[in-house]
Amino acid sequence: MKIVPASKFFYVILGFLVILGCTKVVEEKNKVISKKDSTEIWLAQSKSRKLTLEERKKALEKAFEAAQSKTSDSLRSHYFSEIAIEAELLNNDPLFKKVNLENLNLAVKLQDTFKTGDAHWSYGMYYQEKEVIDSAYYHFHKAYESFKSVHHELYTANMLYNLGFIQGRIKDYTGSEISMIEAIAIYKKLDRNLNLYRCYNYLGIVYNNLDEYDRSIYYHNKALEYLEKVENKRNYKEGSLSNIGLVYQKQRNYESAIESFEKALNNSDLKVRDLNFYARLKDNIAYTKFLNADTANVENEFKYALNIRDSLKNISGVVISNRHLSEFYAAKFDTVKAVELATEAYDLAEQVDNNRDKLETLLLLSKVNKQEANIYLAEYVHLNDSLQIEERKTRNKFTRIKFETDEYIEETEKLSEERILISIGAVFVIAILSFAYFLRVQTAKNKELVFEKEQQKTNQEIFSLMLKQQSKLEEGRMKERHRISADLHDGVLGKIFGTRLGLGFLDIKGDDGTIEKHQSYIDELQNIEKEIRTISHELKNEILSSKEDFFTIIEELIQQKSSLGEFKYTSNFDSNIHWDDISDEIKINYYRIIQEALQNIIKYANATQITISIELEESNINLKITDNGRGFNLKNKRKGIGLKNMVSRTNNINGIFKINSKITKGTTIFVSSPLQKPNYE
Repeated sequence: MKIVPASKFFYVILGFLVILGCTKVVEEKNKVISKKDSTEIWLAQSKSRKLTLEERKKALEKAFEAAQSKTSDSLRSHYFSEIAIEAELLNNDPLFKKVNLENLNLAVKLQDTFKTGDAHWSYGMYYQEKEVIDSAYYHFHKAYESFKSVHHELYTANMLYNLGFIQGRIKDYTGSEISMIEAIAIYKKLDRNLNLYRCYNYLGIVYNNLDEYDRSIYYHNKALEYLEKVENKRNYKEGSLSNIGLVYQKQRNYESAIESFEKALNNSDLKVRDLNFYARLKDNIAYTKFLNADTANVENEFKYALNIRDSLKNISGVVISNRHLSEFYAAKFDTVKAVELATEAYDLAEQVDNNRDKLETLLLLSKVNKQEANIYLAEYVHLNDSLQIEERKTRNKFTRIKFETDEYIEETEKLSEERILISIGAVFVIAILSFAYFLRVQTAKNKELVFEKEQQKTNQEIFSLMLKQQSKLEEGRMKERHRISADLHDGVLGKIFGTRLGLGFLDIKGDDGTIEKHQSYIDELQNIEKEIRTISHELKNEILSSKEDFFTIIEELIQQKSSLGEFKYTSNFDSNIHWDDISDEIKINYYRIIQEALQNIIKYANATQITISIELEESNINLKITDNGRGFNLKNKRKGIGLKNMVSRTNNINGIFKINSKITKGTTIFVSSPLQKPNYE
């Protein structure tokens, strides 16, 4: 077809317009792309390691501003999630809270349950890192409800793991076990081997804390089975071997513990990849050897681990190393060093506010610093009690969060929206508040009773610790007497005997006086041998049993109370009672009964003379406390809490309690308990 010039001109104009139009379209498109990608550009800059921390934070704030300008709610929600994660990584707390709150509100507005769960997940991770565990638990539980409602099984299981982890931290081991087992059931369906490893590993830790060692080792081995199926194992295997070693250590199976720790150290890259963990393993091995009485080179191994931890500024690790070294020096009778290291450990634990390490160190200080042992024990009890109260409050809060239901929230919203049911709702709320108040009063009473019971249990444990500590001291004294006896008998006596024989065989020449003097020296050496032999036998045969320990504690108690109550006393203790053969439960309850009786005498009796006797009668131990105080009428007198406590303690040891009192004639308390063997584990 032939084209005329006019047609050519037309097509040229048409082509020009098309090109011009396309150019404008491209320009507009580029503007849109530039505007759309501005958030991503700022986000990329915030992740760039080439920029300083402040520059990255500013870039992230620019990204947030750009994201806010997006017209699409879903796009804004997407960017908000990314910015929140990055803000948490950069420790920009104000920006994280602002972005995540907007993201959460936007997700609720869009009725996007998955996004709501994601926002709560971010909050949970943030508060967990900040160790605000009640807030972390709340948001993880909210995330769990969201993911469960949209049937996202993996994220549901992840939240169950997070919930179980936090429950374990506050010693809610039953709740932790339930959460972990629910997570395991889901992970098995999804074939998530690494997640299964983490769950079983944590169950192993939980059962170790519960002193159920066989189950703990079973779960740790189960965790290792799933780890074998994971490609990137990192240091997980070494971590599990370390956990198993700690279980064996608590079992006092020291050989197996050392073997497990050394297996973990077989990883040649461990020192490079995780020097902190490497130092922990070295310290664990040294401490296990020390517990096993193998002190060869242990001091150097402790110091080696300490130097690594100190260079890494791992304060918690330094606290543990100092504590272990303190125990080592205490065993070597270097009290000065032991006290110095234990004090330094406590100061560091207080500096980082690590309550677990503070408790452990206070207990150690009470052992190595005898002069201030009572102060440290009292501080230990106070801190332990306050921590138990806080943990109980947190567990109660978790229970309320866990059983809060979406149905209740929806019902509350409906009642607020429907004016017709306002009056019914008000009555309903008043009824609930009244019931809640009643429950609160009852709960407070129950808490008080539980607290008193736990405090009583703690006091008993401390008293038991005092008994065992004094028993150990007596055992040490006895061993030292045996050693001196053996040295005298086998060493000194043998040398004197040899010297005497040598002198006896010497052919001494001289006058009769010289020969007689020589013989007198030999006779004198023989007399010295007899004296040393007698001393050696006396040292070895004078056995000191722990019966004196308990009597000493009772005697100290009576002396203390007599000074306070200004009365004189007489104590009669049966020397035939061997307290080593009697259970701690009897000793503790007898101590508390005497303590309560003395307290009552001081408060009410105004006695000037008391008599306390403890005697062995066939298979019973009899305690008798008599005072010459004002007395009281048994028929008219209401039983106070002190008297009830004495009766309760007597019942605890299957004993008999009797009391006889006459006005102006004084009071007599009699307690008899059958002998019980100590229950050693």
